Amino acid sequence: MKDLPPHILKPEVHWRRSHGYLAMEMYEDAKRELRALPKEEPWGKRSKVFFLSIDQELENWEGAQKIARGLRYEFSEEVDWWIADAYATRRHESITEARSILLEGLALHFDDGLIRFNLACYACVLKKPGECMDFLKEAVKRDEKFKLMALEDEDLADVREALVQLGWGKVFA
Repeated sequence: MKDLPPHILKPEVHWRRSHGYLAMEMYEDAKRELRALPKEEPWGKRSKVFFLSIDQELENWEGAQKIARGLRYEFSEEVDWWIADAYATRRHESITEARSILLEGLALHFDDGLIRFNLACYACVLKKPGECMDFLKEAVKRDEKFKLMALEDEDLADVREALVQLGWGKVFA
């Protein structure tokens, strides 16, 4: 019973309370309120997403990976969960495992630029500059915002000069 609030109220009340506790960085209290939410939708998914954001904020990568992976399996049509699973996996296991997740996600979300951008980051860290540039160019074809992101992302420091030579920096001057 200590895992639940003393009184079970309307889901909206627990939802608001969990947000208040999070704002005050009272993570255990926020989680307690989330556990009081019904498992049925829309509360089930909402609480999982909120638990994920708490684990990410606390840098609990093992917990974040478990939640993100569950969301990815349950809602594979949503790109966010592929990215979240890869992000947590990179930090909890390895960048190689994270890359595998994104490559699998790319097969389902072929036109997604963010998956390609993250794959570019992973390729750069893994010292594969050609692959990195290919993924970056494909991401930019889908959305120009990835030019600025690429110039600012620390994972892409090894290819930054090549990006400037491509004229990417001039777009935002």
